[in-house]
Amino acid sequence: MTAQDAEVVATWRYGGPAAVYDVASAQPILDDLPDYLAVTAGERLVGFCCVGRAARVPGLSEHVGVLDVGFGMEPGLVGHGRGTRFGRAMLAFLATAFPHQELRAVVQDWNERSLRLTRRLGFQDAGALTVAQGGRPVTYRIVTRPR
Repeated sequence: MTAQDAEVVATWRYGGPAAVYDVASAQPILDDLPDYLAVTAGERLVGFCCVGRAARVPGLSEHVGVLDVGFGMEPGLVGHGRGTRFGRAMLAFLATAFPHQELRAVVQDWNERSLRLTRRLGFQDAGALTVAQGGRPVTYRIVTRPR
């Protein structure tokens, strides 16, 4: 991902409850830029993948042999049946780039669409994590995908 890609992601707005995934500025991405990967279709930025610290919510501990991952799609593409294909492409890349790693992701517990997608992609429920964010408790489902 480039700094210009990060600036584009910072303009994406999801709306409704998914607005919690909006990035207020590109700075958090720029701070961890090596941990972000751009997903493009031709010249168009259609999504991103983040790994490691960039994908780990505060309160979730790092574990040896476990790669924390997160995915994001351009808001205009969400909800049109593209998630499985997008996710499979990301998983294929991660299997090559990070072999022998178990994958772990977190999804806010209200986000049933994303939780269904993780199950279709072979992730399994591994528990819950509740952390304080923005002065309120936020509960995540932890999902893992074995090597």
